[in-house]
Amino acid sequence: MTITFLCLPGFPLAPLSLAIDALRVAGSLHGSSVFQWRTASEDGAAVYSSSGLSLTPDAALPEAARSEVLLTFAAADSTLSHPAASSALLRRLLRQGSRIGAVNGAIFALAETGVFDGTRCSVHFTYADAVRERFPRLEVCPTLFSEDRGRISISGAAAVFEYMLALIAERTSAEVAVEVACRFQHATQRREGTPQLLPGHSRNQTRDMLPRPIREAVQFFADHLEDRVLIQDAADLVGLSLRQFERVFKQEMATTPGAYYRQLRLDAARQKVLHTDAPLSEIAFSVGYETASAFNAIYRRIYGRSPSADRADPMRARANAALRDHALAPLSAADDVVLPLAAE
Repeated sequence: MTITFLCLPGFPLAPLSLAIDALRVAGSLHGSSVFQWRTASEDGAAVYSSSGLSLTPDAALPEAARSEVLLTFAAADSTLSHPAASSALLRRLLRQGSRIGAVNGAIFALAETGVFDGTRCSVHFTYADAVRERFPRLEVCPTLFSEDRGRISISGAAAVFEYMLALIAERTSAEVAVEVACRFQHATQRREGTPQLLPGHSRNQTRDMLPRPIREAVQFFADHLEDRVLIQDAADLVGLSLRQFERVFKQEMATTPGAYYRQLRLDAARQKVLHTDAPLSEIAFSVGYETASAFNAIYRRIYGRSPSADRADPMRARANAALRDHALAPLSAADDVVLPLAAE
């Protein structure tokens, strides 16, 4: 199997290294000729990673025309230098039966070409709302990785390793894939369709580890970021009275349900600020603020700068994952006056 790793400026090193090393170990176990891989940039010139280290690629993108799989590594703000020519080449590869993939932030650059239109895409949770806003023709799903009509989408660095294990099992055997996983002391193999791990914002737990009523309420809030719901609705959903629900939620999450819901909506707004061109007033309205001034005030308090300043600083956008800066003050019940959702 021939695999090309296309690297755009600002690409992350970790997933590229994991992908290559997984193939290297699989080759040593099964036979060195089972996988051939090479790195590429659009024009064959050296390209810098997000950490500042430079990669000298093996080839330019046009030389990858015979690859069976092409995976693209890029930052969320990376772009194709030659979009028309590169898009045409990607479409030609798809017609020839090759598979085209976007790893984490690379979904933005590849989605701009239109080659992912109408397909199911696994998008990292820190980019999901921005991708939905910017590319409505994509079906965003919260899984580790997915493949739909030759389009591969991989949600993050660890998910790249999971995808490579699936590729190794496909081309060699499940036994070889398990052996590769064990060589890396990787505890489990997670298949396509496995949900991403999401932060629970509680006692260092992931969301799936939260108690059932809290887990279901958190998911309910996450599913209604743009259509306002009542806290009573969440309490009814999990089968608790409003008073019980507020008590249990605050005990587990160290904040009120309303404050938590507001923070989720602000995190979604920040994704759109950083990774879309949507007007800031439109973003403010989409997360429940009737005026831009109210949105700007709370955004500045939580993230340390205004929405316009965040959008204007590309290094800031690249450095953060569109989540809250935990060193800054979180939302509290005192902020309820800014965005009244329901009585707490």
